Amino acid sequence: MSDVDLEAVPTAFMPAKRMLERLAVAREDSDGTYFFELMYLGEMLVKVLVIELLAGMVDDREHHRYALEYRIVRADGIGEWANVLDEAVSGTASQHLTRLVQDSQRALTANFGPEDAGWQRATVDSLQRACLEIDSKADDVNGRRVNLRMWVRNFVWLRNRTRGHGATKADRLSAACVELQKSVALLLSNAPAFQRSWAYLKRNLSGKYRVSGFGGDQEFFAYLKKERDQSLPDGAYVFIGDPRLTSLLFSDPDLTDFFLPNGNFRNQLFESLSYITDERQDRDGSSHILPVEALPPSETAAAPDLDVVGSIFSNMPPRRYGYVKRAALEAELQARLTDDRHPVVTLQGRGGIGKTSLALEVLHQMSGIDSIFAIVWFSARDIDLLADGPRVVRADVLSVEDIARDFSAMMRPGEKFKSKEALSYLTDCLSGTSMDGPFVFVVDNFETIRGQAELYAFLSNAVRLPNKVLITTRTRDFKADYPIEVRGMAREEFADLISETAIRLGISSLLDESYRDDLFEESGGHPYIAKVMLGEVANAGKKISVKRVVASKDAMLDALFERSYAALAPVSQRIFLTLCSWRSLVPRIGLEAVLLRPANEKMEFERGLAELEQSSLVENISDETDGGEFLSVPLAAALFGKRKLVTSPLKIAVDADLELIKGFGAMTSTDLSQGLGRRMERLARAIAERAEKGDDLTQEIAVIEYIASEYPPAWLTLAELQKEYMGSVSDAIDSVNRYLESRPDDQDAWRRVIALHRTNSDSLAEMHARLQLAELATSPLDELSTAAARLNGLLSRKEISLDADEKHLAVRRLRALLEARSDEADATDLSRLAWLCMYDHDAAAANKWVSAGLALEPENVYCLKLKRRFSSDVES
Repeated sequence: MSDVDLEAVPTAFMPAKRMLERLAVAREDSDGTYFFELMYLGEMLVKVLVIELLAGMVDDREHHRYALEYRIVRADGIGEWANVLDEAVSGTASQHLTRLVQDSQRALTANFGPEDAGWQRATVDSLQRACLEIDSKADDVNGRRVNLRMWVRNFVWLRNRTRGHGATKADRLSAACVELQKSVALLLSNAPAFQRSWAYLKRNLSGKYRVSGFGGDQEFFAYLKKERDQSLPDGAYVFIGDPRLTSLLFSDPDLTDFFLPNGNFRNQLFESLSYITDERQDRDGSSHILPVEALPPSETAAAPDLDVVGSIFSNMPPRRYGYVKRAALEAELQARLTDDRHPVVTLQGRGGIGKTSLALEVLHQMSGIDSIFAIVWFSARDIDLLADGPRVVRADVLSVEDIARDFSAMMRPGEKFKSKEALSYLTDCLSGTSMDGPFVFVVDNFETIRGQAELYAFLSNAVRLPNKVLITTRTRDFKADYPIEVRGMAREEFADLISETAIRLGISSLLDESYRDDLFEESGGHPYIAKVMLGEVANAGKKISVKRVVASKDAMLDALFERSYAALAPVSQRIFLTLCSWRSLVPRIGLEAVLLRPANEKMEFERGLAELEQSSLVENISDETDGGEFLSVPLAAALFGKRKLVTSPLKIAVDADLELIKGFGAMTSTDLSQGLGRRMERLARAIAERAEKGDDLTQEIAVIEYIASEYPPAWLTLAELQKEYMGSVSDAIDSVNRYLESRPDDQDAWRRVIALHRTNSDSLAEMHARLQLAELATSPLDELSTAAARLNGLLSRKEISLDADEKHLAVRRLRALLEARSDEADATDLSRLAWLCMYDHDAAAANKWVSAGLALEPENVYCLKLKRRFSSDVES
């Protein structure tokens, strides 16, 4: 049926292995039977993906894992499992995933473009082709970035389309089987969940454990067979750094069967299903009987109804208390929201940087514009950053369906819209075909939306001027919008914020100018960090170290950065952690050279850095001296990264990179005026010190060569090292020549290469370089004269090998240059010109220049010598 034999996939995960045996039997029955057995296997795999993530989630005071389990035991369809998976990998709960399960998180959230290689892309594409075999109107992912979460969503669609909404023709099922089994095979072979070590643990009376493995390397559990001081409850475990109980995957010590929750929660019981045997068993649900505590709405939640605000209708929350004006950003945002060119505008920046406050301020200013019918606010915020710390809140919307439902309810209260009708009405209002409008649609905290790419594609495709869409987001993985980056506050704005907050807290007397300056520098102008800091000063009644306070606020750091960090590609995390480990500005080309040196694994540095900049985790600063770019990480992000680095598997590699990066020396913003050249000097000194110790410089030389490919003066640094510490004049010449290829007018570099050629006893190359230097328009006359003297001497001593044509060309070139500037020449210069004329077989010109020289200096020995020679030639 296909070139992919799913049943032959080598897997140690026993539940899947048994399902593959069942599939082999179904294959012999019919394609229809085989298709539905594939769907059962897919459902089981989706549930195991969720179970593994929940096992890797630590308990917290907000009960995130419990809240997800509460939903799972009540889930009567695979669609709710997909919702839980989304929350586990990208919602608030994702902050509580342990480090060692984040490979699964990355596998599910990493985005892949149409041209990207990767098993996730192939898995999604194969399933999409299967969906199109069933229904040609299925969602098409061609040309779009995808991730494995999309696979789960598409699988839910396929399940509902084939099992929940009537019969599907056998020929379509048969055609879909080929791609479906390929997709399932890729998922089973590659997803980290199915490569882990799984076991059922049963504690014996002796205190030791009976370990019944059903997946992966069982050596991880071997110690439990010997030790008695463990206290793990009986049950199924997955090893994620340590044995983690999977409380919703059920089996027994003999591994006779495997069961997963199947909904139907009633009377403190829920149903569990074995996809292997079709057997169902009731499970005790008393541990999940209490309802999930209702989360409070966000401080910036939308009002439930539209009301009159100024001269328009709106449901937006009020202006933020304590907001400090940011004039430049406010002007730019209002200009973009009122122009006739940009239908989609994005405010992008780090968490807590003030995007929402800025948006609300400008939108309230616009509430007096008569041409706007309504400003409609949708909040996806699930964390409020309060002065006393972050708090989990209830998001108003998480999908385009939520937005459509809320919008239609506000615009047409009392009417009941079906999902498609609500979406159609939203589309009409966005596109301007509805009688209502114009609108400004605002989606706050876009990064927490489920299916961000899909929602953005919908909004961008549907909106038409004069309607506008405003998005606030921490990350921006889309195009065709007008981006406005919100960075830290300007110093004047920050000063106003500090003053107003200090007055409100009654601590103005504690804050001198020096402390205010330190607060600005250390926070990078970050308003939320500043407010938290001032709150701590108020509590302590004295000034406190900014760095110490920020470092102690784990919850704040997680709220600001965890979601963004978890979504980063591995190369982005490597760059981020490397920068965090060195609290200094780092030359971009230097970091790139270090990470891409031969000793490291190949990586896509540019893509990783771009992702970090889009996530506002790294700032790129240009200097005005030589145009070099320098990278920095804000204090709070750096402290978060340092904490991550402690337990990161990248730590050894980052430490090795850091040794080279330190060679550039510590650097602050005040050093920018010195440019990259000063950093190269510092690196050269560090390498020279290593060379004097006899260390191998292979990696350092590779780093400088890479830097030189973008910053040519580095070739001169390399040449100096090659000559002085590596004893290779030839290599030094090559390096200076590489520099001159890009900077041919640098006279000092020509002088350097002339000296190197002379040291290397290469007279021909030396004269070529001298001629090149002499021909520069700004070359001083003494350079021409010296070149003439050197050429004359080499020719007289026959130390240079030139054929007649080459000799004639060299002499003519230098003669012409000297003659053109003869009015600047002294007698000695003219004597050298006369010798060139002699070698050019032009005795009359030679005599002319000797006479001119003697007219300037009658006793010039060189001219007199030439005159005597002329006289002797005449007599003979």
